[in-house]
Amino acid sequence: MAPTLTMRPPNNATSVAARRRLESDTSLPIITQTGFAPPHTAGDLRSQAELSTWWGGQIPTIPSVLARAGAWLDRAAFNPASLPDDLTVGIALAAPVAAGLIIFKVPAVEMLGAAVGFGVAGQLLAFLLWRRQVARPQASPLIAAVFGVALVGAGARLSLTIAIAALAVILELVRARYVPAIRAQSGLLAYAAVALVTRGAPFAYVNPVTGKPFADPIWIWYHYFGPQAAPIDPVRLYVGNVPGPVFATSLLAVAIAIAWLAYARRLSLVVLAAFLLGALVPIYLYHWDVVFQLDSGPTWFVAGLLLADRRLLPGSWAVRPVLGLAAGVLAVGLRTRGYGIEAAFFAVAGIQAAAAAVAVMMWGVSIWRERMRRNRRLRQRDAQLRVVKSVPRAG
Repeated sequence: MAPTLTMRPPNNATSVAARRRLESDTSLPIITQTGFAPPHTAGDLRSQAELSTWWGGQIPTIPSVLARAGAWLDRAAFNPASLPDDLTVGIALAAPVAAGLIIFKVPAVEMLGAAVGFGVAGQLLAFLLWRRQVARPQASPLIAAVFGVALVGAGARLSLTIAIAALAVILELVRARYVPAIRAQSGLLAYAAVALVTRGAPFAYVNPVTGKPFADPIWIWYHYFGPQAAPIDPVRLYVGNVPGPVFATSLLAVAIAIAWLAYARRLSLVVLAAFLLGALVPIYLYHWDVVFQLDSGPTWFVAGLLLADRRLLPGSWAVRPVLGLAAGVLAVGLRTRGYGIEAAFFAVAGIQAAAAAVAVMMWGVSIWRERMRRNRRLRQRDAQLRVVKSVPRAG
């Protein structure tokens, strides 16, 4: 039987390069399923690659999107402490914001739109400014804008709401970029600053039933009733259908937000209990009605969502109850001077501003010490170099 002749390709360099180029040609369509699939263009491949990278290596499909949403819901229900900080606070703000929209209607929608607009713009600006940094500053301009606007009365001008939202976003971006050690809510500080400059312009409250200007319950009690009086029904105060800040009048909604933060392990129960103890001191000293004085949504809004937030508290465990006690005494005790529910806002804002000033001072001292230490090392190095140069060389 004659041997079979086979044709072998030459092994020279030209043929090997041509064969490798043919094997690595990515322009040829690769059929991975039964049936014909048209070749993809370069733009399609690029868009698919970007989408795959954004989704974590896989192109999103309806089952994968539902699975990821289910995973987030599972974390929120059974392990809320693992959620991002902004998402946790945003879920807490959902109930007070919804209550404000129901109670004050159109003015609340306009104010929420201004806060969300400036907050989203701040988030995009932060992403564009710090997208190339490996360790991005933790900024929350959207949360700061909502907090600042939540304390404004529904009768205030829209321009005032815009000013508070814009200032809250600016303060939050500056804090996150330059002094991240400051533990304070930028929205609360922006509200306090605008209120002081405008001499109480954010205190323009309205009656949610008639829509006409009306004072808050604490102001009415102080000017028209006796110390032991309770002029407004506690149930009405609890629901929040009274004049006050647009997203903070409902104690029911605030209680839901506080319960969520406690479940998510973001609430300091020690600070909240100290605040309650401090609030009881002036109540019993002046023989006021306990239920009427404590049945206040705005007071517990700043106490539970701002003061008792663990992210905004100092690291020292010994200082935390002292801050809560002082805030409670000031928030309720200043009502003897004719202040309304704004006393609680300024008390918490003052405490956070003082803590921020201390943080800035400590940060400045640490920088000064580091600079002094570096200068001392440089002087020692120069002295050692002079000693080495002064030694005569051998031979």
